Amino acid sequence: MAQEHRLSRRRLLTISAGTLAAAAIAPAAPALAGPLVSNVPNPLLPPGKRGTILYTQRDATARRGIWNNPAPTTGYLGGPNFPVDPDDLGPLVPLPGGFREVFLFLANAGFKQVEFAGYSQNAENQGGNVPPLTQGSTLLRQNFPAYLNYARTLRGFLDEAGLEAIGNHGFIPNSWPGGPNGGMTADDYDRFQVELEFASILGMPYMGTGGDPTGSGTKEAWDLAAQKWEAINDLSWNAHRIRMYPHNHADAYGFLQDGPMVQVTVDRVTGAPLPQPQMVRGESGIRRMQYYLDITPSTKCLCEIDIYWAHSAQHRFRWYYDWDGQRRESIFSPIDQIAAQPLRYPLYHAKDGERRDDQPVGVGEGYRMIPFGDPRSDIDYDAIFRRHRPRGYHNPNYEDDSAPGGAGDPGRSLRHAVISGTNMANMAR
Repeated sequence: MAQEHRLSRRRLLTISAGTLAAAAIAPAAPALAGPLVSNVPNPLLPPGKRGTILYTQRDATARRGIWNNPAPTTGYLGGPNFPVDPDDLGPLVPLPGGFREVFLFLANAGFKQVEFAGYSQNAENQGGNVPPLTQGSTLLRQNFPAYLNYARTLRGFLDEAGLEAIGNHGFIPNSWPGGPNGGMTADDYDRFQVELEFASILGMPYMGTGGDPTGSGTKEAWDLAAQKWEAINDLSWNAHRIRMYPHNHADAYGFLQDGPMVQVTVDRVTGAPLPQPQMVRGESGIRRMQYYLDITPSTKCLCEIDIYWAHSAQHRFRWYYDWDGQRRESIFSPIDQIAAQPLRYPLYHAKDGERRDDQPVGVGEGYRMIPFGDPRSDIDYDAIFRRHRPRGYHNPNYEDDSAPGGAGDPGRSLRHAVISGTNMANMAR
């Protein structure tokens, strides 16, 4: 079920301060088009559950925007037939930049939620840039107040655009185990606490990271990661009613290395005989992330699944060596993974992909990234979203790592946001 959040007097005051801060900065937002997305009569995704991770628009938040800029970056945001005709680029126009302008643009594109991928923006934009918390290996505790005040400014921008901060890819303590404060160094503990306060000001129900619980494949490393994530969830929930989440890439759905060393004589992917026998660690066939879910509390340790990388895992991790050294086949199903434990995955990355015919099974990623709902898509998001249970619990965030067009097409990530937001809104039950 959805997590409940207490609106304390302190939080209410910080929200109000953030709203006032946004109103005090600059008289007007950039002139953008009216709302670009209208809902179908019976949408598959509720309007309040359409999000995007700002990593997709990282070029737009990083550039100087239109406000107070005599020479803003220009690009193409689409013409009168866009996005039905994605090649209708329209005229050259000044491009939004920085959080405030990008938030307003994303709201017009049909999004309601944003997931942060860091809090930095171009310092010339409204609100300035985020104060640093570290200098080299030194934690700048003296910057904590300014850091939290910046959070209030961002909250004001979100409220102005009618957006919700659903989560982030940010700081997770590295010092584990060892030391006081739940296995963290004093610096990591203090940094973690101020990051939780920042997320609380933004109103985030979840706070996360862009990585897997651990980058290792061994059972021992996943046992330790489970202890760490349960402990930091205790800290975040008790202090701020925030749940912590890791984010998966393909390796998280590879096979757990949990057996004895065994001798193998055939290639894992092709099944062809090896030039000479090799010694590897045997595997039971359990996938790493499933093992993590099995050994952590279901109501405490939640996850964000990246649908694209889960499909890449289906492509990459099809065979394993069992405890006798025999090659075995096991095909991963992302849709069944979610359906079997839907409450463990409150957040998705709705990253779409086209199959790569040039990469046989077991070789490469298997897909190339495309805008959400692109006709080239080979990921069945309609089926995935139809199996959402309970309805209204899950939070899909559109992502496309390759959306920014660089200097040659600086408006591309924003056009792709319009295409993706429109396609999310047009999915009917």
